[in-house]
Amino acid sequence: MKKNLVSVVVRTKNENFWIGKCLKAIENQLYKNFEIIVVDNNSTDTTLKIIKKFFPKVKIVKYKSKYFLPGKSLNLGISKAKGDYIAMISGHCIPKNNKWLSNFMKNIKIKNIAGCYGKQEPLDISNPADVRDMYYLFGKDKKIQKRDPFFHNANSIIKKNVWKKFKFDEKTHHIEDRIWAQKVLEKNYRIIYEPKASVYHYHGVGHSHNSLRVKRISNIITKRSEIKKRKIYAVSVIKNPIIKKNKEYLISEALEDLKKLKKIHKIILITNDKKIRKAFKSNKIIFLNRPESLSEEIFGPDQILRKIFPKIYDKYKSTHILSFEEIYPNRPNNFFKKLIDNYDDNYDCLVPFARYKDHNILKKDDTSIEVVFKSNLPKTLLKHSVFREVKGLGCIVRGSNIEANGRESKNTKFFEVKDKFAFKYDPDLIKVINKFQ
Repeated sequence: MKKNLVSVVVRTKNENFWIGKCLKAIENQLYKNFEIIVVDNNSTDTTLKIIKKFFPKVKIVKYKSKYFLPGKSLNLGISKAKGDYIAMISGHCIPKNNKWLSNFMKNIKIKNIAGCYGKQEPLDISNPADVRDMYYLFGKDKKIQKRDPFFHNANSIIKKNVWKKFKFDEKTHHIEDRIWAQKVLEKNYRIIYEPKASVYHYHGVGHSHNSLRVKRISNIITKRSEIKKRKIYAVSVIKNPIIKKNKEYLISEALEDLKKLKKIHKIILITNDKKIRKAFKSNKIIFLNRPESLSEEIFGPDQILRKIFPKIYDKYKSTHILSFEEIYPNRPNNFFKKLIDNYDDNYDCLVPFARYKDHNILKKDDTSIEVVFKSNLPKTLLKHSVFREVKGLGCIVRGSNIEANGRESKNTKFFEVKDKFAFKYDPDLIKVINKFQ
């Protein structure tokens, strides 16, 4: 067997329009040390005839099961492979150029890398929804994933020796690739996204928003999430702790509520203040120093969470963060419990929002003031509802999202709270009010 041989496993099902283009593009690769294995799922068109006539060196493996299971199909093909590395591509995907395999090999040979997946690009005939999804999911920046289990077997490569330890799930109907990725990440392997290893894929991951497929995938994700328990850590960033008129810390009530919840593993207070550390000694509370590089007021919770989350994960293996801020003194009864109960694993974040009842909203920069929303109508007659996020009241964020985006995500679930709970404690304003009382 040749060293660094790549076995390219191509899955097909009635791909007579695409298979010739796919295999020709593979044969034209600059990296020549490979074999091609087609795993065919009972094609009834001319797919196999095209392969046998124009690509006689391709090994054909027939998947004979009545019900198609993607993991079982891949395991079958890989079991026939001679290579040290397994590249996987769908029969209707076409490598964009002759460096596709070379770009994969540069990454997969790195120690501790279990797999690498590449970019997927649309065609002129692609559904607009699929075009949008591909541009969102497959960006221009290369990245190394330590916790994010996104992986896609339509265009990827893995090490065969890793596959021998972690084979693809043969029971699931979908997302066998992400299930596999989750397993290897938990064993401290890494996954690379390499945008230079690109293919054309006319329907991408969305399959033109096939509702039945989406529902099945959602059910799989939800069931797996129920099996794997969340490990939630509550986190608050505090610079100068606020003390109320009765000399009690403003954050006290929130801490007491969180300490009662069994689903909160620990409460982490990120602060350099020595007094608050003495005031809240508890087995459930952990204190971490605020990084000196983020000591200025301009740095908010998002920047600090992104900076410090890797440390929290490495030490405590937290899957989710419940972020809250001391400046929100009014929370609904049992707010944190309701927040946890309402978290949906199909989303990256759960964020509260409140109705903004003021008539006029203006935006100001260094040179001008711009009207965002303005009305002279009574509030009862306003047709438009304006809302604002109140993340500081308390929001739950998936750990893998924090490092990349902080508490921001396009995949966010919102829930409404009454506007009175969006009140922020302003020490300067309180001083003015107390002065005139």
